[in-house]
Amino acid sequence: MAIKASEVARRIGVKTGTLGKWRRQGKGPKGWYALSATVVVYPETEVQKFLREQQETLERREQAASPLRPEEPKR
Repeated sequence: MAIKASEVARRIGVKTGTLGKWRRQGKGPKGWYALSATVVVYPETEVQKFLREQQETLERREQAASPLRPEEPKR
C-alpha cells in the first residue's frame, strides 16, 4: 500500500518540505515515487522500516550517552 507524502510527514513528525529535501539528498524513507507533478507516495513497508531504524538509532544513542553507574554503597 502506498501512503501520500503528507501522511508520511505526519507520521515521522516533519514537514512535507523536509521530505522533499530528503528525497533530493537521498535520505528518508526509500522507494518513493511521483504519481504526478504534485503527488508523491511512499510504500508503507519502507515508512515502517525507516521509523524502526530511527527508533533503534535513538535507543543506541541514549545507551551510549548514559553509561551504567555502579551502585552507591549502602550506609
